[in-house]
Amino acid sequence: MPVIAIVGAGPGLGIEIARAFGAKGFTVAMIARNAAKLDALASDLHAEGIQAAR
Repeated sequence: MPVIAIVGAGPGLGIEIARAFGAKGFTVAMIARNAAKLDALASDLHAEGIQAAR
């Protein structure tokens, strides 16, 4: 399974890139300074059926 790493993931462009690639079957790895916000983003993606990790 292909993986994409998003550096500086956030609630704007980062999450939309994650959704776009996740919809195409990519596993999403997110990197940012705030772990709590990443957990929230990962939870949102999991709810949409996208495999994501921080």
